Amino acid sequence: MIEMRIRVFSTILIASLLSPIAVSHTSNDVPVILRGSSIQAGQHDLLHNDSVTFYNMADVNRTIRVDLDGDGIYDQRCETAPSNSSSIRNQCSFIIDQDVWGKGDYVLDIFSNGEFWKALNMTVSHDLHFEETKPGNYSFNLDEKAVEQGERGLQDFLRNIAIVLLGIFWIARRSRYE
Repeated sequence: MIEMRIRVFSTILIASLLSPIAVSHTSNDVPVILRGSSIQAGQHDLLHNDSVTFYNMADVNRTIRVDLDGDGIYDQRCETAPSNSSSIRNQCSFIIDQDVWGKGDYVLDIFSNGEFWKALNMTVSHDLHFEETKPGNYSFNLDEKAVEQGERGLQDFLRNIAIVLLGIFWIARRSRYE
């Protein structure tokens, strides 16, 4: 009876270990600082479900507009107040929703007090979930700590598998001699 339980448990464990591992990414908030005469961050590669937050550090109103479908009409906009005003609205955000933002390159036009000031290029990639691989086309804000943490997580996972298999082997061996 114990031998059958061990076989069932071992089969379930092996089946779960052989099933593929899916990898995804968490949503990131990409900061863009709008200074008096410059933009801190020039080109962004983003995945769906990320967001871009614009922080206005200048003493002028800023409006960010984007044409999503290429028809020449701005589809989305966000407005910021001057940093020296009494308003707390010196920031605004775009959420990169896959239902609205398709895969591709976008130009965000930034207006200062109603007049065109600068453009920001942005690339949106699909958030595809590949088995046993890292998400493709992710090139912005690659943090070394996040990579190390991911590798460490895999090492911990493999160590735990080895411990479980050793435990199963030990139980199976012990039950043979009883």
